[in-house]
Amino acid sequence: MHPLMKVWIRCTAWLFFEKIIVRGRENLPKEGPVILASNHPNSFLDPLVITSLYKRPLYYLARGDVFVSPFVSSILRFLNIVPIFRKQEGPENFHKNAETFIFCKETFKKNGSIIIFSEGTSENEWHLRSLRKGTARLTHEAWNDPAIGDKLKIVPIAIHYSSWLEIKSIVYVDFLPPLEKSQFTNFEQGYFLKDFTDRLENTLKEKCAIVNKEKILEVQNITTSFLLKNINMGNVYAIKALKSLTKEGRQVLEKFTALANYLKKEKIEYHPPSNFFYFLLSIPLYVIGLLLNAIPYSICRAIAKKTTHLNEFFDSVIYCTLLFFYPIYLLIIVVLSVLLFHSSKYGLGIVVLTILSAKTYEWAKRNMITFLKKEHHGVISTMLQELFEVSND
Repeated sequence: MHPLMKVWIRCTAWLFFEKIIVRGRENLPKEGPVILASNHPNSFLDPLVITSLYKRPLYYLARGDVFVSPFVSSILRFLNIVPIFRKQEGPENFHKNAETFIFCKETFKKNGSIIIFSEGTSENEWHLRSLRKGTARLTHEAWNDPAIGDKLKIVPIAIHYSSWLEIKSIVYVDFLPPLEKSQFTNFEQGYFLKDFTDRLENTLKEKCAIVNKEKILEVQNITTSFLLKNINMGNVYAIKALKSLTKEGRQVLEKFTALANYLKKEKIEYHPPSNFFYFLLSIPLYVIGLLLNAIPYSICRAIAKKTTHLNEFFDSVIYCTLLFFYPIYLLIIVVLSVLLFHSSKYGLGIVVLTILSAKTYEWAKRNMITFLKKEHHGVISTMLQELFEVSND
C-alpha cells in the first residue's frame, strides 16, 4: 500500500501547493541507512511534503502522546510512524524510547530511512527553535553499532512555506550536505551529544529564515511571506533580509517597515505584474477553477476550521481531508454524469477539467490581480532594491 499512498500524496501536493521548489537532491544517498533531520514549521504537513519528494521508503518518528489508544497506535504503525517520548509525555514513558531506538537501528541495518524533526515541536513561524538531543542520541547509538557504523548518513533538511492557514503556498525544501561519522572525532557521549546537536543546529540556521523576535514581528512576517511567495529564490532572499535585520538594525528595519506597510495598505499579494494577454487568458481559468473546485475546498476548509480552530494544524488538516475527499468528489462527478447523460465520457472530461483548473487557479488569480494592480509594482520593485542595497551594505 505504501507506494500507492506515496503517489496519492504526491498528486495531492501537486494540487495543494502553488509550487514546491527543491534544491540539493544530490545530497540524498541513493542507498544505505539515512536519517533525515528537518526543521518543523508546519505540523504533519512537513512529513507529507518530504514524503512526496523522497523516493525511498520512510519511517517517521513522532511524539508519543499521539499514540492515544491501541487502535490509533495500530493505524500509526501501519503508516510507518514510530513513537518517541519527550519530557512532556512524562518520565515514566522514557523507557519506551529504548524500544524505538532498537527498531531504528534494525531499520538502519536494513539500509532504511527515518525522518526526525529535531526541534521536537512545531510552530507556524519563520524561526528555528533549539534542537532537542534525540537526533544526536539516535545517531550516537547507530554510529557505535558495528553493524551500522559509518554507513549511516544524516541529511539536514530546511523547509519553508510562504504562508500558513491557506492553500496554494509556495514551499522550499533544501536537502543539505550529509553529516557523516568521519566528520567527528570525540564519541564520548556527553561531548558528542552537544557537538552533534550544535553542528546540526548551525547547519539549519544557515538555511532557515529566522525572524528576530525583538523586532516588530508583523512587519517581518508580512515581508518574509511576500519574498517567499513572489521572488525567485525567495527563501535565499528572505534569509538574507532577516539576517541583515539582526545585524544592521534600525536602517534595515525602516526598509522592512516601509515595504510591509505598503503591502498591507494596498493589499498586495503577488509580484511582479502580468501582461494583458495573460490577464485575458486567466479570467476563464480562474472562473472555471473556482466553480469546479469550490465545493471540495470549502468543505475541507470548514472541517479544518472546526477541528483545529486555526491553530498550527489547520492547513495540515485541509491537506489530509483533501487527500481523502477530493478523489471521492471526482468519483461523484463521474457517477452523476452517467446518471444524467448516460455516458462516462462527460464525467471524465469534467474530472480532467476540474483537476487542471485546480492546478492553474492560483496562476490565473496571480495574473489577474497583478495586472489590475500593476501601478503598484514599480514602487514595490524600488522598495525591494533599497532593502537589499541596505542589507548588502
